[in-house]
Amino acid sequence: MKKIIYFLVAIFIFLSCKDFKEAQCTGVTGFKINKVDMNGIDADIMLGIKNPNSIGFSIYPSEFDVKLAGIGLGKAKLKKRVHIDANTEKDYTFNLKSSFKDMNMMDVMKLVNSGGSGMIQVKGDLKAGKFYLKKKFPVNEKRSLR
Repeated sequence: MKKIIYFLVAIFIFLSCKDFKEAQCTGVTGFKINKVDMNGIDADIMLGIKNPNSIGFSIYPSEFDVKLAGIGLGKAKLKKRVHIDANTEKDYTFNLKSSFKDMNMMDVMKLVNSGGSGMIQVKGDLKAGKFYLKKKFPVNEKRSLR
């Protein structure tokens, strides 16, 4: 029995020495406004994420600060864990819910008049990992919306 335990520990030690490359955010691939009313905005932000590793991992619930045309919209949140396959690049959707109560009326009018166009900025940390190994990857992406 001890030999089996030693063997499993040795395997675990050798496998844990494998280099874990950083996940890469390839940019904002889309922005969709679901609802705008007097209370706030509900939108979806699509981020491209590339996994250069030979093993898959998970993205854990993460938050990003979102600005549209220089106006802070609030935090976009990934509410549940998402698995990313090995050696893939896919788009993942983050939901944005923001309240207009902290904004001044001029900023709200700018947003309404812009019609969802302008420069969008997403900034924050992407939390990813596998098993007990977790790491934060910085994300700071800008994209022009038409």
